[in-house]
Amino acid sequence: MKKAILFFTCAACIWTASYSQTQVPASAPSLEARQAEGQRLSALRQKLEDTYQQELKACYQNFDVTSCRIQARERRIQANAALRKEELRYNATERRIQAEEAVQRTEEKTSEAKTKEAQANRAQAVQASKDRADANAQKQMEHELQGTKRGEYEQKQREAAQHRADVEKKLRERTKEPAAPLPVPGR
Repeated sequence: MKKAILFFTCAACIWTASYSQTQVPASAPSLEARQAEGQRLSALRQKLEDTYQQELKACYQNFDVTSCRIQARERRIQANAALRKEELRYNATERRIQAEEAVQRTEEKTSEAKTKEAQANRAQAVQASKDRADANAQKQMEHELQGTKRGEYEQKQREAAQHRADVEKKLRERTKEPAAPLPVPGR
């Protein structure tokens, strides 16, 4: 039993050392490879805990239970440290990949927002141009009608329409609720 545990610990250390020497490629691993690595690390963690529990059970068969448990715990700590290094490396890679994906999503949204903003600016410019043309035509017509009865009549109509628009705007902007009705006299 002790030989199997020692073998497992040594194998994990050797594998970790060889894994740490390999560089993470510049291109991100595929989703399937990342999921497989996560599952592999979870399985190793579970195997480490199962092995430790088996060692503890075996320790109760020995005369010197305390020292056996201490040795098992030390082996578990060493294997756990090696596994923890792998998990940290895996988690760092996952965070880096997720950060890159977040940056990509942000860039896509930003480019879409800039496109929409440019279209809105163009539409505003076209509308402003139309408004200026209409205003110029209106001024030209006013100039021609100035001093005539027809011109005065149209000026009063425009002023009345403007007054109605102002009153409607004030009514829409009201935020207070109307006051309560007055009480009925005699009640």
